[in-house]
Amino acid sequence: MVDSASPSGSGRKLFFGLFIFPLVIAVGMAVLLCTVVLLTREEETPESLITAIKTGSPSKRWQKAFELSNEINLGRGMLRSGGVMKEVIHILASPSEYDGRTRSYMALALGRFEDPAAVAALRAALTAEQDPDVQIYLLWALGLRRDVQSTDNVVEFLSRPQAEIRKTAAYVLGVLGKPEISIPALEPLLKDAVADVRWNTALALARLGSAAGYEELLKMADRRTVSTIEGMDEARSEEIVSSAVKGLGLLKKPESLSLLKDLSRTDPSLKVRQAALEALQVVKR
Repeated sequence: MVDSASPSGSGRKLFFGLFIFPLVIAVGMAVLLCTVVLLTREEETPESLITAIKTGSPSKRWQKAFELSNEINLGRGMLRSGGVMKEVIHILASPSEYDGRTRSYMALALGRFEDPAAVAALRAALTAEQDPDVQIYLLWALGLRRDVQSTDNVVEFLSRPQAEIRKTAAYVLGVLGKPEISIPALEPLLKDAVADVRWNTALALARLGSAAGYEELLKMADRRTVSTIEGMDEARSEEIVSSAVKGLGLLKKPESLSLLKDLSRTDPSLKVRQAALEALQVVKR
């Protein structure tokens, strides 16, 4: 019996020695490492991120600029926001020192400040900016601040050769809400060669109370037509049809009731069906 038990005991020792003990040690080291990292990690603040942008390598600046935009959006560290805002304005206005990607995120960050100086800086930057990518973020930031005074400045971008700029400018004009200026400027874009531009234009006109884009909204609401567009996926198609339904609801045209009813019952997307039901209620009222 002693001889038969001996190999079994040796096997257990070998198993623990080769597998269990090393595993315990590895887990313990991992826990220790995580603890050290958590204890030594310094929390980023808007001020520290600004410093990192100004002193960091060009390849890292845009990442810190992105983090700063998020920090400001969450409202952290805003008790000292005056100094941060001035630094953001300086970086945005220095194209010779900072790349376009970094300054794009600075434009977005500046759009988070509820300060007249921030809006004035965005307006000035939009007038002077030459980088199309930064211009898009500047337009978006002015839309975030709903700066009606920048309407004339935004209108100028409807004629730019870049479709993304025309599309963004059309959207922003719908948000700013100055129909006497924006509607006449937007209407020609209903014939734009790019579908995204036409769609944003039709939606912007609907927000401004104009039915000039009604026919385009009907096309947007036709899932079969939208799905035939090259590169269109299910999620994007759902978003387009849902937006069109909301636009039709804004116009409150009785002619759209039949389409809205059909979408509310038969569309495969719950999001679209819900949007159609809400639009129906608005149109009926």
